[in-house]
Amino acid sequence: MSIEPSKLSGKDLASYLEVHRDEFNGNGDALCLAAGYGIKGEDGIQKCNFSDFVQALSSALEISKDDEHSEN
Repeated sequence: MSIEPSKLSGKDLASYLEVHRDEFNGNGDALCLAAGYGIKGEDGIQKCNFSDFVQALSSALEISKDDEHSEN
């Protein structure tokens, strides 16, 4: 039985992106999977659940932006 990784969201996702952004060398799929947004495709290969990841990413970036503004 495989264990599903928990999806990072909100401040957790924003923090993860800040700390690990250089590790993925522009590989958005790897970042998506590492953040917990993988789904098994019909071929059995894990792929990025792009729509869920983009929604979470958008929210996380808004949180980061809000945090930057509150520090000023």
